[in-house]
Amino acid sequence: MFLSASLSVDPSQMTKIQPIPPTKVFKKLLFILSSGNISEKEEVETLTALSVLQQLNMVCRSLGISNMVRLSKDDIDFYLDEEGKPDDLKDTLDKFKYEVDEIESEVFKTLDLVLEHSDKEFSYLIEIFIRRIHKVGEPPIQIKINGVMNEFQSKPHQSDKDMEEKLKPIFDTNEKYQSFVKAKQLRFDQFISSLEVAIRKAIRIDHIKVESNAKIVRPKERIKKEIPSAQKQAVEPVFYGYPGWGNAFFYAWMWSSLCHTHDIQVNNATLVDDNGANIMSVGDEGFNAGESNTMNVDQPFEPPQASDAVYYDNNEYASDIKNAGLNEEGSDSSDETRNAFSDFSDSSDSSSDSGDSGSSCSSCSSCGGGD
Repeated sequence: MFLSASLSVDPSQMTKIQPIPPTKVFKKLLFILSSGNISEKEEVETLTALSVLQQLNMVCRSLGISNMVRLSKDDIDFYLDEEGKPDDLKDTLDKFKYEVDEIESEVFKTLDLVLEHSDKEFSYLIEIFIRRIHKVGEPPIQIKINGVMNEFQSKPHQSDKDMEEKLKPIFDTNEKYQSFVKAKQLRFDQFISSLEVAIRKAIRIDHIKVESNAKIVRPKERIKKEIPSAQKQAVEPVFYGYPGWGNAFFYAWMWSSLCHTHDIQVNNATLVDDNGANIMSVGDEGFNAGESNTMNVDQPFEPPQASDAVYYDNNEYASDIKNAGLNEEGSDSSDETRNAFSDFSDSSDSSSDSGDSGSSCSSCSSCGGGD
């Protein structure tokens, strides 16, 4: 199990809504005759790359986040930490400001930041993806946070049996398991809340939508020594294979089989495949993991008998779900890749908060938020 949260942020910026010129001849003619009124629309943010990074740096500094893993502009890596360097956030942003001129800063298409942070209970991977041009009503800033539990950090070459022995006390009884999961979810959500507050203080926003839940990896086969190789287009950041995260994430690949062996009632959780794509979600009722092969990694996947299950497509078990006569109802994060967040377009619904909160900094050097 690991914890996952997403934040969709709509900053209070001046935006331009403009028609998208079509490519086909007939539609081009209609586009010209209608002065662009008969066309899909797109929203263009007036924010610049430097201003966004400046504000996000303020957010990170307020939470003590100082480790940069990756920074890319328009899908080209500007910085990728392959050595696990500590406290490299400020140096990376200083270098970015020095090397990216004003024109480049204003006309960027996308920015992608990945940061890491840890506290007593969790190690966090935080991916922030910004689209300057996006669908109308779609928030330009999407943040995905993964949290893995520090107490189960594995040692190099530790076997699955060793890790299972370390995990087993959690699964002694269903009550003990539920209590453990609730406590971890609460602690994770506290961090997410602090991140939301920091964003509201540093950036003027119109809306922000927060979602958080527990996720369980359901591997196709038992993992004995190390997790599968990095997935460059993984849905969740923790599957990408950043330095040091293989050992931190190893325990999560044992979780499913232990749920099955110990007849755990799995509820309020989402199962994901080897790439982090959503398979299915269950609510309060859930299902008994020991009564089917849903969580049994030694057998082919089969959907459980769960009245509150929601199934997703675009995952490794989509054909199994379809063959079982179940409809895939979901199309959110299971359709994402690291660089595609189009499924958040409804994030200004009733679950979003609105309001002017805080102000953005306009005079700090080196993206330093006042340093």
